[in-house]
Amino acid sequence: MPRSLAVHGTGMERADACSRRRPRAPRAASGRGARGTTINRIEKNFAGRTGVVLALAEGLRLHQWAKNLLIFVPLLLSGTIDNLEAWGLCLLGFVAWGVLASCTYLLNDLLDLRFDRTHWSKWRRPIARGDLPIGLVAIVVPLGMLISLAAVASVNHRAAVVLLIYTALTFAYSVGLKRLPVVDVLILAMLYTLRLFFGIELANVATSSWLLVFSMFIFTSLSLAKRFTEIMRNANLGREKVDGRGYVVKDGPLIFGLGLSTAAGAVLIMVLYLINEAFGATFYRSPLLLWPVPAILFLWLGRIWLLAGRDQLDDDPIRFAIRDPASLALGAGVVAAFAGAWLV
Repeated sequence: MPRSLAVHGTGMERADACSRRRPRAPRAASGRGARGTTINRIEKNFAGRTGVVLALAEGLRLHQWAKNLLIFVPLLLSGTIDNLEAWGLCLLGFVAWGVLASCTYLLNDLLDLRFDRTHWSKWRRPIARGDLPIGLVAIVVPLGMLISLAAVASVNHRAAVVLLIYTALTFAYSVGLKRLPVVDVLILAMLYTLRLFFGIELANVATSSWLLVFSMFIFTSLSLAKRFTEIMRNANLGREKVDGRGYVVKDGPLIFGLGLSTAAGAVLIMVLYLINEAFGATFYRSPLLLWPVPAILFLWLGRIWLLAGRDQLDDDPIRFAIRDPASLALGAGVVAAFAGAWLV
């Protein structure tokens, strides 16, 4: 077991104390006497501060900002991609949502500290391993949330309400809802779908019911893949249940079945969207070029669940997708299909 897991006690004070331990910086070769001591102290302070900054950047999980690209989807699918003002508002929303979401990740890690220390991969998170001071987190989280909410409220009050709902739902998830089996994955899908609502409000475009229902199905499936992976890893470690969640190892087959069914539902809804909405949209010059999209979606979701069944999927399917060459290639195929439908 990694040394970082052998931590006694679960209090926040111990994590904070660990975060102040830094390896002694080597003494400068050219320093002598008092001058050498001064140089050594400066090097130690610089190394400590740099380490905290890097730990904070890691804790903010900036790679997760890729999820916020969903904010631009309503604008792209509405046929108003030439609206520069809408692009500017969506870009502001992208940054604001990213800041707020990063703060919620820190808050969730703080609340999950006891469980993360015994997790096979989450023990590497900056707070769990003791590299990120809890005092700093207590400052960054409320400050970041306040800035993001104020920025959005200054341009669109209804979008700010969506952001507030996301914040409240995320907090409810962190303190209790994530421990309710099946309910937790539904909440995660709702958090993704709220990004679409946010983009609709910022871009001031019509709401697409097909898009929102599709979002709920596909992100429920991906959230179930995440939970199934956690169940499989715990089973391999000989554990009966998933710490910090409401699942037991025997739930694996049910979660796998629900994941496959929601994946199939997502593909079906994409087909219905093409038939009932996309093919009748006037901004698509060649809508028939969109037919490959359901097939590509089927291949990608099939790959996700194939790897999940083999216990080869990353803990986070989204992080896996942005690093997996096959997923990136399939995503490029979807982009090409929509681009061709617009332009050809």
